[in-house]
Amino acid sequence: MKDTLDKMNPEKRIRLINAAMREFGENSFDKASTNKIVKEAGISKGLLYHYFDSKEDLFDYLFDYALDAVAKPIAEEIGLEDQDILRRIERITKLKLKIIHEMPALVTFSKAMYAGMDYETFKQIIEKHHPVPIDEYYQHNIDVSLFKEGINVSMAIQNIQYTLEKIGDQYLNLQNMNQAPEVEVVMAQVEAFLTHFRSIYYR
Repeated sequence: MKDTLDKMNPEKRIRLINAAMREFGENSFDKASTNKIVKEAGISKGLLYHYFDSKEDLFDYLFDYALDAVAKPIAEEIGLEDQDILRRIERITKLKLKIIHEMPALVTFSKAMYAGMDYETFKQIIEKHHPVPIDEYYQHNIDVSLFKEGINVSMAIQNIQYTLEKIGDQYLNLQNMNQAPEVEVVMAQVEAFLTHFRSIYYR
């Protein structure tokens, strides 16, 4: 994706992206206010329209940006050659936490992005932006011999995913209330859970 804001000051750029994602995420597209966006971002409306032709143009930019912000870093760092699924899940989880920390409005905006969208459309959009099919993150090239005999590997992986996603959800909720701990504290919590899962599921 060509970055429309590549010439904007990096700090202003992030403020604008977060402000616009929050406004679109908390309101419908029609009710979202560009006046509120520029006020929160600390920029002029003239500067906003220097980069974007319309509110629709801004929303479309954020749509692509939100997908790329998650898809590209994970695809680049997932390490599908690593057959240890726990290490792979750890990398995915920490990347997602880092993204949430840097762009707290991303999750809220993502929900607005997909509102009313049917599954096939959703899948096509995701696959367009994900260089690696999402299913491969948790299924491809896994060394199942690392697991203890009798363990249902598929269910174990789902259990790990759901637990770590819950940690991410809690962190996001606390962040929205300005009560979030340092991201390093949450990372340590993730590591503790993974150590626990390794002792339960691995030989």
